[in-house]
Amino acid sequence: MAVHPERVVTVARPGLGYALTAPYDAPNPVYEAVEAMFRRLGLDAGRAGTPEWNPLGDLISPGDRVVIKPNLVSSKNLEQKITGDRLAASSTHGSLLRPVLDYALRAAGSRGQIRVIDSPVEGCEIEKVAGPLGIFAVIDHLKSRGHDVEFIDLRYFRVAPVFALDDVQRFGRSWNLGLLLRRRLPGDPRGYRVVDLGRSSSFADASAPSLRALRFHRSHYATPVPHHTEQRNEYSIPRTLLEADVVINIPKMKTHKKTGVTLALKSVIGLTNEKYWLPHFTEGDPSVGGDEFDRPQHLSEEVENKLSRFPLPGDHSLVARAPRLGRPSKIIDGSWEGNNTLWRTILDLNRVLFFADREGQIRGEPQRRYLTLVDGIVAGEGEGPLGATPVHAGLLVGGFDPSLVDAVCAGVMGLDPAQIPLIREALGGVLLPSGDIARVEHLVDGPPPTHRFKPPRSWPSLLSVAARVPLAATSPGPSTPR
Repeated sequence: MAVHPERVVTVARPGLGYALTAPYDAPNPVYEAVEAMFRRLGLDAGRAGTPEWNPLGDLISPGDRVVIKPNLVSSKNLEQKITGDRLAASSTHGSLLRPVLDYALRAAGSRGQIRVIDSPVEGCEIEKVAGPLGIFAVIDHLKSRGHDVEFIDLRYFRVAPVFALDDVQRFGRSWNLGLLLRRRLPGDPRGYRVVDLGRSSSFADASAPSLRALRFHRSHYATPVPHHTEQRNEYSIPRTLLEADVVINIPKMKTHKKTGVTLALKSVIGLTNEKYWLPHFTEGDPSVGGDEFDRPQHLSEEVENKLSRFPLPGDHSLVARAPRLGRPSKIIDGSWEGNNTLWRTILDLNRVLFFADREGQIRGEPQRRYLTLVDGIVAGEGEGPLGATPVHAGLLVGGFDPSLVDAVCAGVMGLDPAQIPLIREALGGVLLPSGDIARVEHLVDGPPPTHRFKPPRSWPSLLSVAARVPLAATSPGPSTPR
């Protein structure tokens, strides 16, 4: 199968927006941008421009099991609802999913199986995200035409909000009081397996933080600890992913307070059902070897942090918070550039994605074929991922190695990938042999991007160095339409 692992393509279409009417049949401008991406990646090059063109046939064989992973996050950020452009800036749109599904179905044939999967944040009301963005409409349309395509929410539970006060704005504050109640979900019909990376984990490095201090958010503060020891580093992975032959990842282009950016590498957080096992930060501030905060906390801050989500029996939680309106978000839960923990979790999950076999055993060679298309048609800057400001960038960035794609994508965003540990630590063959930034072939289809994304306020290092597409690039202009 002819793929170029060192190739990364940026498709730039200034003014491009999502198609408006589901199920987003071709022709439409988003469909054209995806086809331009496939052509510039060199997929099925010999038949490009003909009715027989089967671009994803270079990745997908007839009868394959294919997983497509959109980036579905949430319809709410604490007290703020996420709708309209802000929703489109945080989660994948159905008009981008449609051409990917169409070409995947063409390649997999009548014996193939396509599953659209994600494990959003625990509080995500998936119908309020995938519904307005047309994800369900696209899948239902294709199913009605006899295709074997399904959507699977990989979570086996979610937390449902039951609030007496929900963003009641009085006296300069947003008052919130209520419960987060755990509710069962069907989960992955194929079940789950525990995958142990052992000493190949990033948490086994000499530079890793104290394993006993690894933490998740407040309601499950110490839950990661038993899953990360000197000999064991384990993650729970849905079998639908492990049994896949091909993974197509469609993340959003956003900034992120904990990792600088969230692109192809970060998206794998949505491929595990046990998010409480995932170390997100290390307890405390740098004075005690932690990265949870940037400085020691006062007693009043500690109380405020505890009440923002206080654990109750039955894995429910009490929420009592009243943040000041308009106050800049503070550094909490590792939400700053000093986070030396979460990037390790993300690299571990990428190792699982590529090297875990169907039984969850880690092998020396990639176990499934992979393509990623980063959705920057409407992207997000600033206080991402949930508080991001929409940017109508009109961009797609794609390739076969997520470390190279993320490095190029950061440069396209005007950010220096060398200042982003998640990207820097994945390069140089650490994740995949192709991840040599010096050998990347970056092709730009359309005008070179000019918008420099605003990083989160807690990442001032990304303000200090301007990086405008730092890698060698060719820009031949738009490719010939289909």
